Amino acid sequence: MKLKVIALTLLVACTMVAHTQVNPNYQVEIVRDSFGVPHIFGKTDADCSYGLVYSALEDDYKTVMWGLLLSRGKLGLMMGIEGAKIDYAVQLLGVPDFIEKNYEKDLSPETKKLLEAGAAAGNDWLKKHPEKIPFKSLMPIRPTDFISGYMLSMALMTGVDGVIKSVVGETMATIDYNKDARGSNALAMNSNITADGNVYLDCNAHQPLEGPMSWYEAHLHSDEGLNILGATFHGAVSIFHGTNENLGWAHTTNYFDAIDVYQLEMDPKKKNHYLVDGKSYKLETSSAKLSVNLSKKPLEKKFILTIGKKKWWSIYGATYKNKKGVFAIRLASNMTLKSVEEWYKMNKAKNFTEFRQALDIQGIINQYVTYADRFDTIYCVSNGAMPVRADGYDWKSTVPGNTEKTRWTKFLPHDSLPHVINPKCGYVFEVNNTSYTMTAKDENPKPLACQKNVSFAINETNRSMRFYEMMEAKKGRKLTWQDFLDIKYDAHYPRNVVAPFKSFDLEEVFHLDESKYPDISDAIQVMKAWAVERSGHISDTNATLVYKWIYGTYFSINDNIERKFIDSPGYKIQYFVEGVKRAKAEMLTDFGRLNVPLGEFQRHQRGDVDLPTTGAPDMWNAKYGDPYQKGKRRITAGESYILLSKFKKDGSLPELRSVICYGSSNTPGAKHYTDQMQLYVNQQTKEESLSKEWAYKHAERIYKPNE
Repeated sequence: MKLKVIALTLLVACTMVAHTQVNPNYQVEIVRDSFGVPHIFGKTDADCSYGLVYSALEDDYKTVMWGLLLSRGKLGLMMGIEGAKIDYAVQLLGVPDFIEKNYEKDLSPETKKLLEAGAAAGNDWLKKHPEKIPFKSLMPIRPTDFISGYMLSMALMTGVDGVIKSVVGETMATIDYNKDARGSNALAMNSNITADGNVYLDCNAHQPLEGPMSWYEAHLHSDEGLNILGATFHGAVSIFHGTNENLGWAHTTNYFDAIDVYQLEMDPKKKNHYLVDGKSYKLETSSAKLSVNLSKKPLEKKFILTIGKKKWWSIYGATYKNKKGVFAIRLASNMTLKSVEEWYKMNKAKNFTEFRQALDIQGIINQYVTYADRFDTIYCVSNGAMPVRADGYDWKSTVPGNTEKTRWTKFLPHDSLPHVINPKCGYVFEVNNTSYTMTAKDENPKPLACQKNVSFAINETNRSMRFYEMMEAKKGRKLTWQDFLDIKYDAHYPRNVVAPFKSFDLEEVFHLDESKYPDISDAIQVMKAWAVERSGHISDTNATLVYKWIYGTYFSINDNIERKFIDSPGYKIQYFVEGVKRAKAEMLTDFGRLNVPLGEFQRHQRGDVDLPTTGAPDMWNAKYGDPYQKGKRRITAGESYILLSKFKKDGSLPELRSVICYGSSNTPGAKHYTDQMQLYVNQQTKEESLSKEWAYKHAERIYKPNE
């Protein structure tokens, strides 16, 4: 099941929500600044949500429509059989049923107003552009479309795609009942370390540069007190991370055991029954309704087949039958629809107390939160809904689905999660590393007994190791804004290069004895020369060969190969050497030489714009590329949206600098389709502001959607 496609669509499903009631007259004015960024002004918060969805449709309606198909369980209409497989997974997880049961009682009236406003915007825009509606049966857009998108996005972030693949593909561990019974940067600094006494925040999530999980920048300003600038996904009704008048936050992904697979013990006396503590329960059975487009072109309507496929539910959750038995999947993501409400309250928070209260909702199932405010508070927490699991079970494998002891129902309280507030060193950070390093080494949080069955990842990343190197070099002095920028844009690997989220490092390849490998001695020398500075700058003529090796060798390492590293001494070096041979051959084929400036190999390209760019996988200046022309790599993920905030001691509005990888519009040929690309590769930013006066002063276009 190719559920990774969900990664391209999940979060945008939150875009399209509607109510069947008559559309109110939303009081919205959109001010597009000189870079096309929408500054949305409304009387109410709901007005802003209306304007946010409307502007996103103007800039990228295709992404919004894709998300609508996903949330409605109709990707099969666009993608055929592969899309129908995803639709089945959505229904298997019970998302539509959960929403129908809990929508009215679990969300506040204020949050529902946002959803209704976003839906009204979507329906109004599509009425003006009926040719953009992929299937008329999708209209009108409904509230459940929005909520299912949020829930599915949370599930994806915790790795549900891999778990479902293992169950469907029968690769999970099994239990014999006859016996005894897996990138982003965030940094905050306060007056303890800043030379000017101001508070700094770097908000820089690494996402795909294009598609439904790419960032969309906007400013929301209402007469009800909402005033925030930041990034969200195309069509969402609030900002996902950004800065308001008083505070700001950044998200980075944390890694812990968020999902459990249970093997049910079937009742031998009753068909479709299973045993829990000796009591027999009947599997709930229903049918997923799937629409499959068999036409040759996407969205053609000539050959559409509607089929039903069985799905099951047990007290543990979504359940699936395969040749090895009957298995259930339990995860927090399909147990709550409150992530939308949590983000809304974070948008509205005026101080740390209100922000912390929002986090107690635990609707955002995972994600670090790195926080800063104008009151000199900095905070970092490995945030999420983390199950309280019983002792005595191997929670990293398949667990028994025949006892209530394994069916967790509660989550660790927020204050028991790894966190740091106002450390003496004056900084907190998170770069997808372990939850136990987020500040100075002597002030990091310690593991607590209650966390033992959560299985937090303990690996460091190259970015966390490099950060400590940079801070050690600056030890003994306070840091300027330029120091802060130098860290944010750093393009070097640490002295020991690790394989992030793996149990080995890559360092040995940079210390090979070239006399033992005469056929690649020249390539080894280039890699050793690179290892002196470990740079990812566009002018580095040694880096391209190293990157060829990283893409061709490190990114090809799977679990089986990693096990061989452990089981077969010498295999790791052999594997690395073979990779160097391939990298050398590719260099000679693609470029005719081994020493090639990185900028010739690594490109930032869209439309007619094709630029060299600095960075590398798992650097602070993170870049990930896909094959491009003549052996080059085109950047497709990593540095995508950057927001740098400075909270000033005098209490005035924070200074904001931002850049997005391409531009505010995803419409080819539009004025703002590529106009931020040069800033992006030059490591420069543009001015933005929370000031209404600033927005009108820099206005390129002012309009009201309803006029």
